[in-house]
Amino acid sequence: GKMRDHPSSRVDLRSDTVTQPTKGMREAMAASVVGDDVLGDDPTVTELQEQVAKLIGKEAGLFVPSGTMSNAVALRTHTRPGDEIIVESSAHIYIYEGGGYAA
Repeated sequence: GKMRDHPSSRVDLRSDTVTQPTKGMREAMAASVVGDDVLGDDPTVTELQEQVAKLIGKEAGLFVPSGTMSNAVALRTHTRPGDEIIVESSAHIYIYEGGGYAA
């Protein structure tokens, strides 16, 4: 069966969409103060980045809204254009994100 057919109280980080927000999470999102995080004026994103950086002992944090975006950031951090990356044949970045890393 599908992974969604196996309910769990755990947060499942294998996909951006497997774990669905609860009613309380949706209410918190609706009540959040928001701004433009690109311009640096979203207080919720800023607070999250600062809290996580402090938690793991880093000078700064960067919120990315999807696993695809985090993979892109990681690859750009560790490689240069023209570098070769080797992944397993069923790796998510090969199956679902392959073209993005060719640039």
